[in-house]
Amino acid sequence: MTATRAKPTLLRIGVIIESFSQPRWVRKSLENVLATGLGEFALVVKVEAKAHGGGLFYKLYNRLDRRLYPTTATELVNIEDLFREVPVIEDVEKVAEFNLDLLMNFASTEWNKKVSNSAKHGVWFHTFGDAPGFHELMHDVSLTNLSLKSLQGETEQIIYHSVSPTLSRFSVSVNNNNCYWKAAAFPARALRDLQAGGNVAVKFDHVSDKPGTPGNAKMAHTFLKLSGRAAARVFEKLSSFDQWIVAYRFDNDEFKYLIPPADRFWADPFQLKVDGRYYIFFEDYVNTAGRAHISVVEVDRNGIVSGPTEVLKLDCHLSYPFVFEWQGDYYMIPETGERNVVELYRATSFPFKWEPVKVLLEARSPLDTTLIEMNGKWWMFVNIEEEGVTVNWDELHLYYAESPLGPWKPHARNPVISAVQRARPAGRLFWSKGALFRPSQDSSRWYGYGTIINIVIDISPSAYTEVPVLQFNPDLDNDLLGIHTVNLLDELTVFDCLMKRSKFGKVRPPNVRGSLDRLSSANIKAVIKDKTALAD
Repeated sequence: MTATRAKPTLLRIGVIIESFSQPRWVRKSLENVLATGLGEFALVVKVEAKAHGGGLFYKLYNRLDRRLYPTTATELVNIEDLFREVPVIEDVEKVAEFNLDLLMNFASTEWNKKVSNSAKHGVWFHTFGDAPGFHELMHDVSLTNLSLKSLQGETEQIIYHSVSPTLSRFSVSVNNNNCYWKAAAFPARALRDLQAGGNVAVKFDHVSDKPGTPGNAKMAHTFLKLSGRAAARVFEKLSSFDQWIVAYRFDNDEFKYLIPPADRFWADPFQLKVDGRYYIFFEDYVNTAGRAHISVVEVDRNGIVSGPTEVLKLDCHLSYPFVFEWQGDYYMIPETGERNVVELYRATSFPFKWEPVKVLLEARSPLDTTLIEMNGKWWMFVNIEEEGVTVNWDELHLYYAESPLGPWKPHARNPVISAVQRARPAGRLFWSKGALFRPSQDSSRWYGYGTIINIVIDISPSAYTEVPVLQFNPDLDNDLLGIHTVNLLDELTVFDCLMKRSKFGKVRPPNVRGSLDRLSSANIKAVIKDKTALAD
């Protein structure tokens, strides 16, 4: 006789709204909650709408901004079908009578204190403020902090936190659209954490209070700032352009550079050593095509031996050619996010010919897939995009399998990292003194600004912890703007860097200095050797 496992009791959830006409991101958030299978809607509390203030200039800016940059997250849709046979009340004093486990407030946060004792786990709410996104725009803040909070009695805490890039220096709508869609996932994730043993209060350093709607004087000052930024951007475009290039060095020798023609860029280098020869695979982006293919170049201590040579080209953009050897064959997982798949390729004639083996994963815009074998289990690190989100820089997902061929199972707490400073993979994981380290991208200032080396503290199907131990950034060098892929293999270190290239005069290799001068396998491992105790 086989014992049947009892289904968990569904949490009784109440929802506070001002009307059944809600932004799309709210509907998506509610759908995500139902999709967890952990709760059911037991009550709708309709409350009085709060009037939104703001001066004339602020209202004019909002109207123009939304016309120039239409948003999908804030489009109004009806959500009444999600609450069939669910009681609806308008008196918040009666909420306690419905024996709720949880309240979710999508109306003004002013209602929170009135209902904080009316449900077992209090009330959950977002903290966007009266003028979401305006503070980041006005003060040119490159990061946008997003939080889901809970208020239970008098105790307020953050139960889910994420850091997103501030995508535009000119449009609040562009930034908010990205943030609203991302925030739609938070209640479902917090519900999962609650079911797994409780929400852990999140601590971080940033100013969490959101200012009210700006008056005319502040908006006039903002218009001046935006005008200055626009003028600077025009001058920059007329005089220079940004270009990714590849750099490499053997041991601590001088850096050598692979600088492409002006009509393309080269990035995401991965090296392999085969029969004593070094090959560097990289993204070869052609501006006129609007996409990249994968190329390879052979190098030695004296420079280029052969190439670059095109080795893989598809009808979609390709980048991040993660190459590895397994059971005597050579494999590649190029980024094929446009196809919404992670696909494995095998070399039929290394290094120039590759054939598809199988699709390893289907997901929304998977980026920068990176594998590592550890104690007989394979782990896949990959960024996956939430529905509606504009860029996929800040949410790292983890999968595991018995072999690189799969089948791949999702980690219980995906995404395991939700922060633009260190989520996205930036190269192979590597071992040093028995500890595992993961390079990650830091796009906290702009895309590809820097690379962080993290030590993996705990990795299992239900837990993941890493701690940053070393950072490489451009040190504000005038010619060097970023670095977002670093790979170590024996004595050869490869990385890419974003260079500001003048439209006039000769091409100058970037001036590598500061933290980037430490970019070699020997230097990195020497610096992090004292950090390995963190993994014990």
